[in-house]
Amino acid sequence: MEDLTTRNKEPTHSKKKTFFVSTPPPKKTTKKRILVFGTFDIIHPAHLRFLYEAHKSIEKTPHELVVVLSRDSSIQRIKGHSPVFNEEQRLKVMSCLRLVDYARLGNEGKDYFQVILEVKPDVIVLGYDQLAEPQPLLDFINKHNLSIRLLRLPKYESGDLTSSSEVREKVLEIINNSSKRGHTLPKQEK
Repeated sequence: MEDLTTRNKEPTHSKKKTFFVSTPPPKKTTKKRILVFGTFDIIHPAHLRFLYEAHKSIEKTPHELVVVLSRDSSIQRIKGHSPVFNEEQRLKVMSCLRLVDYARLGNEGKDYFQVILEVKPDVIVLGYDQLAEPQPLLDFINKHNLSIRLLRLPKYESGDLTSSSEVREKVLEIINNSSKRGHTLPKQEK
């Protein structure tokens, strides 16, 4: 795990605020708060491993994991396609995971980092493929005088399918191969 907090940062002797108590969401707590961001469209083993490793990023200290899900409009703008599951469905799925203490949708528009001021995390954990250049996030943290550790997790292999796009491709491959052999998928009742 790479600690990005000290990257390109001059040592300073100024005291920074440390947030030990956070306010809603979800409640006032003395637990350390870990924040992760993601689309989490088609949940697969690499997502679960990411959440597990993020949860483990603070050991031996009471903590909670907060997941901020990308909005459908952001996914469309950034990835160029709509998610398979809409934001409300993804929020329900994420809320049901035992590792996740709290899940919420990100803010509308382009102000991605504003949610950090609302959630008040002690640690932000990025996936290997998130924010290739974390400097804008570090600048935001410094601008608001926040005491937040920023960590990047490595890519975890989980077999053949390590991304939602790979899962989509595999499903299409199965459907195409099935139809070539004359098989048809059962029609779903409405």
